[in-house]
Amino acid sequence: MVNVVLVRLGYPPVIIFKRQRDAYLAALQKADAGDYGALGELVARAMYDNLNRFIVPNVAGPARLVPLAALVTAEFSLAALRQASQRGRLDAVQGSDGIWRSSRKAVEAYRATRNQRRYRAEGS
Repeated sequence: MVNVVLVRLGYPPVIIFKRQRDAYLAALQKADAGDYGALGELVARAMYDNLNRFIVPNVAGPARLVPLAALVTAEFSLAALRQASQRGRLDAVQGSDGIWRSSRKAVEAYRATRNQRRYRAEGS
């Protein structure tokens, strides 16, 4: 029901994951008692996460930098992308805000080369 209300008000729909169920139910109980803060925060965070995960990558071109969270797939978790970025295997930059950013194009290049071994020059 929450998505019907959000969409009718012009907001994007949200996904409340199963792992968030307890927090969601607790927030609903607080809202029933007149404290809307927890529910508002939960919905706002879900909306932000969904925008980064689904909307931003589809709007951005393949070479446009987006937060790594927007590039997560079934194949690459956020932790895996962050680690590849930190190791220099994924072309990415860390902004002054601490957020790593990359592009779909860079992730595709990483996918194509991630299983290749890197050989050191002799004497290294």
